[in-house]
Amino acid sequence: MYFYEWMAFDRQKKIDSSERVADTKKHSTNTTPVKVNHCMSETASDNGSLYSYNNIYIDVRTPNDEKRGAITLSVGMGGLMLLLAAVAATWFPIDDFTRGADVYGLHLGWEFYLFSVVLTPMTCWGGLYFYFRYAFRHLRLEAFTARRLIVRFNRITRKVYLLRPKHLGGVVALDWDKAEVFLDPCMSEAQGIDGFVLLGWEKESHGVFDTQGQPKVTFELTFVGKPTRNASELLAFWEYIRRYMEYGPEAAPRPQHLLSKFPWPWNSFKAAWRVDTGFVGKPALWLFILLNLLLLPVILIHGFFHWVSLLLCYEPTFPKVIEQAGQPLDGSG
Repeated sequence: MYFYEWMAFDRQKKIDSSERVADTKKHSTNTTPVKVNHCMSETASDNGSLYSYNNIYIDVRTPNDEKRGAITLSVGMGGLMLLLAAVAATWFPIDDFTRGADVYGLHLGWEFYLFSVVLTPMTCWGGLYFYFRYAFRHLRLEAFTARRLIVRFNRITRKVYLLRPKHLGGVVALDWDKAEVFLDPCMSEAQGIDGFVLLGWEKESHGVFDTQGQPKVTFELTFVGKPTRNASELLAFWEYIRRYMEYGPEAAPRPQHLLSKFPWPWNSFKAAWRVDTGFVGKPALWLFILLNLLLLPVILIHGFFHWVSLLLCYEPTFPKVIEQAGQPLDGSG
């Protein structure tokens, strides 16, 4: 679900840059942004958040992967029921009219023409109109849109590329050296629970460009990485990205496992379950198992509609100019 990105882009259209900067600082646990070359951890970890890794770039996920399925269930099923009602309200009167009688063989009176031909179809199709006008855009937070958002860190061009659908800001190229990260290296462990990296570029930095290399007079935000379990994990993840960009692959080795982009159904159920191996071997394990057993029906429903939302999306790709950015001229490497 792209709620974070949608809120950021929606506010970007309503308030000016200075207000956005102040608002971002306010909602970032009062953290003062720091430059990306600032070391925040003695350790580095990929946090299981990488789609791609090579000597030129890494592709990193955003925090929204697990948070999808609920809108597909509620808004999507509501829209489907409205559509079926509208089709039924149109089809059955037409079928009765062609036969000259209703399903019971009774003669069609004026009530049929008033309610079945006029009022009922108008009500259903009118409801469908308001659905597409006001509710469908919320469904596009996790269906009929890009299957995922990707943040690419290219150490050769020293750019950060955001792969997003147009209604969430589109594809942009951002200067790595002009970025600011909203993290507090002195945060408590609890402050890192469900945390993720927040990067920002101010309008005045002139570090925001479109895919044609033209400057964009706007403020940009991006949210990076799988939600973490504590502050140490969050800071180590940011340190991994920083070392890759500043020092290269030698300082941030290739992860043992990269994330798959194929919408396997079991990955959706894993995302809905969110199994935490930190409970293994601890006294609280029995409570964790009990809670998950009690919530199993909800988990299965969530996992199913998580998978459905992925099937209703397309797999996004970067424009060719970004795919080739930083590549050797002879195409090797």
